[in-house]
Amino acid sequence: MSRLTRFTLATCAMIGVTAGIALAAAPTATTTAATAVTATTATLNGTVSPNGETTMYFFEYGTTTDYGTKTAPTEVKGNANDKAVSTDVTGLAPSTTYNYRIVATNASGTVNGANMTFTTPAPGPNANVISIATSNRVVRFGRPTTITGTLTGPNSAGAVVTLEENPAPYTGVFKSTGLTATTDATGKYSIVVSPPRNTKYRVSTGNGKDTTTSGEVTVRVRVKVTLGISDRTPSIGQRVRFAGHVTPGHDGKIARIQRRTAAGRWRTIATTTLVAASPVGSTPRSKYSKRIRINKNGTYRVRVAPADGDHIAGNSGRKSVVVH
Repeated sequence: MSRLTRFTLATCAMIGVTAGIALAAAPTATTTAATAVTATTATLNGTVSPNGETTMYFFEYGTTTDYGTKTAPTEVKGNANDKAVSTDVTGLAPSTTYNYRIVATNASGTVNGANMTFTTPAPGPNANVISIATSNRVVRFGRPTTITGTLTGPNSAGAVVTLEENPAPYTGVFKSTGLTATTDATGKYSIVVSPPRNTKYRVSTGNGKDTTTSGEVTVRVRVKVTLGISDRTPSIGQRVRFAGHVTPGHDGKIARIQRRTAAGRWRTIATTTLVAASPVGSTPRSKYSKRIRINKNGTYRVRVAPADGDHIAGNSGRKSVVVH
């Protein structure tokens, strides 16, 4: 860099400072103490300095420093300075310690505030409490899981329980699924749901200030992978076509054709890229096809790992090939 260039840059910087012009930079974010903490709710607080650029902030929270839940992103204008921000969270579990932090991001970068904690108190002696569990935390696409739990406290029998959801990437707020159940004489309820993607669930009952909300459970959804083999008794050295579908569709992702080893592990012997296929109703599908030369007996499957946050890896059924 020439002396003239260095002088020009330095002069421009001095002029900007003198004129009060804010130079754009990554935001700063500071996590501050949570307030209004009850057995099931809290207000998360922090401060954000956008540093000259429009900035979005959100809070991450959960029972570990992996967090797992995010609040909806909120905008802070670029001309704000150390703006105090807050977000209310609900559906917390009583007598539980939560970790949380603020995250701020703009075009110049993303900054995480420091981790802080708060502990929810035990519910009052006359408060209702509702639990939640799921029969399967991992399901294949199209298959159901059963959400169950128990409402305890006054008038726990005959209460209407509403199932709420927050699908991946979990940045929105919980909304009703439209599915409900009525508690039995012992306060138990059961709701069957088939999540189309990775989804957090919770249940609530009551209205307004009298609403009782459960904690959260996460159900992860495997992609459905099918496998067809053109000839399962080929001649040695014959090329055999492996083909199938992946639901829901993940065009551009990789299908791994795998053979089981003598040690019981799965070894990838070929890969191919998923392409668009005809949908099933309103559900998009992808397809794959690959010809492979077969030289020995084996058990095969196809594995697809979307790695997109919406779904988790799925495997096809196993099929044997016997050469002759």
